[in-house]
Amino acid sequence: MRSRLRLLVGVLLVAAIGGGVWLLWRDAAARRAAEVAAVAIEVLPDVSQRIQDFHRVKVENGRKVWEVQAREAQYREGEGIVTVMDPVVALYLEDGREVSLRGTGGTVFLEGRELKRVDVEGAIAVQLGDYSLTTDRASYDAERDVVTAPGAVHIVGGGLDVQGLRMEVDVGAQRLRLAEQVRVVLEPAT
Repeated sequence: MRSRLRLLVGVLLVAAIGGGVWLLWRDAAARRAAEVAAVAIEVLPDVSQRIQDFHRVKVENGRKVWEVQAREAQYREGEGIVTVMDPVVALYLEDGREVSLRGTGGTVFLEGRELKRVDVEGAIAVQLGDYSLTTDRASYDAERDVVTAPGAVHIVGGGLDVQGLRMEVDVGAQRLRLAEQVRVVLEPAT
């Protein structure tokens, strides 16, 4: 009986010492990993921040001017560049109407708190009142207040079916221009 008890105490003692050594080793390894990560962060210039539910709005005189939302964003602090996933860019017109661009990805260029430019890519849908526009790439230049799409554009609504290449929309003046291969189909009112 005593030999079994001694054996049991010996096994428990070896297990306790082994567990203590394992815990010390794990703690030291975690500290080394944290130190390496801290050094890496200090060495890397302008490390990105990852943001869920990205949202920026400009309000002027109590009225929204523009709004950018995205499911996820990565912000490069020193450059003022935000890479966004599933962006929605809303531009608010003087008369209260809204022009919105939706895409699968894009890049937002900020200058301080001001929006400089937004590039949107992938299955873009633009909505303006009854008209819907689809294209693959579009950009909004805030300084010029212009939306451009360099490729094919398809516009449907209000009895119109318009297709063309190289679109430019002057948001303030509410003018749309297609530069090449324009095809218009007018549908009679029913």
